[in-house]
Amino acid sequence: MIDDVDMLTEPLLPSPDVVARRVAGEYLLVPVRSGAAQMDFIFTANEIGSAIFRQLDGSRDGRAIARQLTREFDVDEERAQRDVVEFLRALCEAQLARPSRAAEKR
Repeated sequence: MIDDVDMLTEPLLPSPDVVARRVAGEYLLVPVRSGAAQMDFIFTANEIGSAIFRQLDGSRDGRAIARQLTREFDVDEERAQRDVVEFLRALCEAQLARPSRAAEKR
């Protein structure tokens, strides 16, 4: 697991085991393993979480995502960084995102 500092400096990717669908402007994230949906939970991302999720491309780190949020939502960068770390931590704990370096090792 990566720590809070790494959440800001380590680019992340969505897990290959997640299906993301945009519904009414927000993302629904459903973990899928072995071809079957694990319906223990469906992760719903609000508008800000959806904006963060859209930017998980393996090249942008949390700081870059936070800077984009400051422009998109008119919030200060410190608040944006806290929101990004909190959301990315939740995604990683739910195994819905992973460091891009983990993808390179596969």
